[in-house]
Amino acid sequence: MKTKRVIWRSIGALMMGSLVLTSCVDDPEPIALNAATDVFVQKIVQNDVEKYSVAFWVYGNKDLDSVKVEGPNDESWKLEKTPSNSQLFSLYPEDEDYTETMPAEGEYVFTVKSTQADEAAITFKDKLGADELPAVTIETSVFKDSKQKTTWLEAEDADAYYVRLYDSSDKLVFTSSILSKVTEYAFGLADNGWADNNKKAEAGETYRIEVLAILYEDGATDSNRGYNVQFISIGSDEIVWGEGE
Repeated sequence: MKTKRVIWRSIGALMMGSLVLTSCVDDPEPIALNAATDVFVQKIVQNDVEKYSVAFWVYGNKDLDSVKVEGPNDESWKLEKTPSNSQLFSLYPEDEDYTETMPAEGEYVFTVKSTQADEAAITFKDKLGADELPAVTIETSVFKDSKQKTTWLEAEDADAYYVRLYDSSDKLVFTSSILSKVTEYAFGLADNGWADNNKKAEAGETYRIEVLAILYEDGATDSNRGYNVQFISIGSDEIVWGEGE
């Protein structure tokens, strides 16, 4: 897998929203390393062809030094530390990493090492299933009443959705909260979710809007679903901010 698109803020932050791990901050002695791990599949459509790639996410209860993953077909990956948060490591695909083949089902083994010098690395396992979602189809995305309103077709079996916006340099500028089973969403400059309140969308500029449909693993609950994702299907469209119907 090649270098990832920097989307950790959207997916990572949403996953962390349901995660509670005991921290070692202010403890008299460092506690034992623990981590939440997740392997899941992402789908996009390239030139009318559905394509897939595997993605990974790990959050530790203390600062992490390294995370490596081994897959069921002897593949291996090295995860990258998230900027400004050394407890969060992840690896997401670039467009060229996607193929027409679903990633291998089975157990993925995470070897996680903390920055504590005398602490041995530990392993965690996460199973990737075969369940998937259909491609997300965006029907419309227009600017109306000072908001960008986007509608899409329901993705069968999706548990939730969220929406994000990228600028022309592929920088994430907006992320919605997790949305229930809806098929439309509207947001404007006054809404929460902007990555930088000093650099919001500008009229006349071109952006890429994405709708992500999420399928959680069987048995996932409200308290742990953030790190029990099975599949994410991504639909996208190009818009011009401020351009109406």
